[in-house]
Amino acid sequence: MPDPLEMPIRRFGIAIGVEAGGFRVVTSVHDMSKLLVEGWPEDRRGDAWRVAVASCHRALERQSNAAAAREAFIMAANASEIAVDGNHERFEPPPKREKPKKR
Repeated sequence: MPDPLEMPIRRFGIAIGVEAGGFRVVTSVHDMSKLLVEGWPEDRRGDAWRVAVASCHRALERQSNAAAAREAFIMAANASEIAVDGNHERFEPPPKREKPKKR
């Protein structure tokens, strides 16, 4: 199993700590956990937020999987009326371009 800090997920975007209309790209369970604890607006920390925190902690402790934590996080964002875009293809990095060969 991967290192918990490296536990990747399908990328998604969330509108926390960004300008209006922008998204922060989330790529791991560690990213989600950090956002829930340090970046989530305190006035939007309800039951769904608590479930997401617990789900991320279980995944980091290898008692659950990253996909379940991702789903709980997105549900918490929706319940908190925080914009989230779960389309992972939109947030994939662009393919690396090969450097032209020197002649």
